[in-house]
Amino acid sequence: MVALGASLILAACGGDGSNPPPPPPASSVGAVSGTVSSAVDSSPIAGAIVSNGAARATTGADGTFSLADVAVSPRTVVRISATGFGEGLQVTSVVADTTSTIAAQLYPVGASTTASAATAINLTVPGSPASVSLPANGLVRADGTPATGNVTVALTPVDPALDVNSMPGEYRVATSPTTTGLMESWGAINVTLQDEAGERLNLGAGKTATIRIPVATRNPVIPATIPLFYFNEEIGLWEEEGSATLAGTAPDQYYEGTVTHFSYWNADMLMDTVFVNGCVADEGTGMPAANAVVTIDGINYSNASSARSGTDGKFRIPMKKNGTGILSALQGSKLSNTVSLGGSDTDITLDACLQLATMADSIAIKLTWGELPLDVDSHLFAPDGTHVYYSDEGSLTTDPFANLDVDDTDSFGPEVVTLRKLMVGTYTYAVHNYSETYAPGMTASPVRVELNRGGVITAFSPPAGEVSEATDWWTVFELEVDDRCEVTVNRVNSWGSSEPAPAPVVRKYCTAP
Repeated sequence: MVALGASLILAACGGDGSNPPPPPPASSVGAVSGTVSSAVDSSPIAGAIVSNGAARATTGADGTFSLADVAVSPRTVVRISATGFGEGLQVTSVVADTTSTIAAQLYPVGASTTASAATAINLTVPGSPASVSLPANGLVRADGTPATGNVTVALTPVDPALDVNSMPGEYRVATSPTTTGLMESWGAINVTLQDEAGERLNLGAGKTATIRIPVATRNPVIPATIPLFYFNEEIGLWEEEGSATLAGTAPDQYYEGTVTHFSYWNADMLMDTVFVNGCVADEGTGMPAANAVVTIDGINYSNASSARSGTDGKFRIPMKKNGTGILSALQGSKLSNTVSLGGSDTDITLDACLQLATMADSIAIKLTWGELPLDVDSHLFAPDGTHVYYSDEGSLTTDPFANLDVDDTDSFGPEVVTLRKLMVGTYTYAVHNYSETYAPGMTASPVRVELNRGGVITAFSPPAGEVSEATDWWTVFELEVDDRCEVTVNRVNSWGSSEPAPAPVVRKYCTAP
C-alpha cells in the first residue's frame, strides 16, 4: 500500500515523464544599472538615491548603481535624488530578466530654502528670474494629510538651449491616450518639496502656486503666451496643462503661470515635423549598420529627437518643419560623421549614408552656449600643427581626418568637431569668444563643451577668472594619443588672451591593436 501511494505521488509530480511540471511563471521584472554624474564636469555623484516604486539603490563612490526588481515597462521612469543637485528623471525601457543601462547627469540645485509649511514661501534663484511662490498651508503628503512643521523647497532651472538633453522624457508629449507628438522647449524648471522626514510633498486639492520659467531657447521667436506642459512620471510623457505669459526684459525674460501640482514644468509648443530618411553604414566594410541610435539636435530650435536604424541600416527620424539641426549616429562605441541639415517643409532624404568610424574610440566634441556672446568658436589643434576651425573646417576622408561640421555665428550652437582617425601626440581643444563681448562672457553665457568618446560623455564648463579681452580664449582640454590609439584626457581649464600654440610633431596616425 505504501509502494502504491509512492507511485501515485511520483506520477502526480511528473516523475515518470508523462506529466511534466508546469513552466515557471513569466518574469515580470528586470533591472536598471548605470551611472550618475555632475552635468557641470562629469564628476561621479556618490550617495545618490536611485528609485522606481519600491526598488531603490544608492550610487557608490564611482557614481555607479544597480537597481533590481524593476517592473517591466516600455517607458519606466527612474528617479535620481542627490544632495545639492536637482532631481533627475530618466526614461528607459525595462525588459524581463534583462538589465537596461542609463547615464544620468544632474545639475546643481539653483536655490533651496527651509520654512514653515504654515507660511507662504517665495523662492528665487540668484541671478535668474526662476522662482516659485507657494501658498501658506498649501502642501500635503502623498496620503493627502496636510504637511506640518518645516518643509524644504528646491528649485532648479533647466536650460534646453545649452544642454538639449537636460530635459527628461525625450520631448515626447501624450497627445491622446494612444498617440504622442514632439514638443519644442522655451525653458523649464524642476521644483521638489519635502517635509522634515524626507517625505515628498505636493500641492493640496484646490491650492495653486505661481512659477516663473526663464526663457531659454535656440529659437529667435519668443511667443507672448505659451502652453505649459508637466512631466507625467506615471507614463514617462509630457502632458499639456495651462499656459504662461511672457514677462521681464531681455536677457531676463521669463514665462509666468499658475500650477496645481509639481514635477518638471516646461514652457513648450507642439512641433510640426518633417522626417529625415537615411541610412547608417560601417565605414570599413560598407555594410549596413543595424540598431544604431540616430539623433537630431536642433540648431534654431530646442529639441532632440532619436530613432534606431533597422537591419538594413535605414532610419526615419523627425525634426522641426523648416528647422535646422545636426544629425549623427552611434552604435556601441562607434560614432558617425555629423551632418547639418534642414530648412525644409517636406521630408528630407540624405544623399549618402552616415558613416560609422571603424576605430574603437571615436571622438566628437560639441560646443553650445547662450544667446550672448553671439559668436563663440571651436578650435582644434592637431599634433602635427593642423588647426581645424571656421576658416579651415578640415576633412574626415583625408588629412587631418578631423572636421568642424558648421560655424554657428548667431548664438547657441551647437558646433561639432568630429575626429575620425587619430594622430599620435597631443590634441589641444580651445574655445574663442570671437564676439569679444563680456556682458555676459563665456562663463555667464554659459558655455558648455561635451567630449563624446565612443558614447561616453565628459562635460566641461569654464573656470573662474574670466576678465574681458585678457581671457577671450579658454583652453579646455588636451587629448594625448599613443601609438596604440589609447587616449588620455587632460583637463586644462585655463584662460588666455591668444590661441594656444602647441609644438607640432611629425604627422603619424596611431594603429589600434
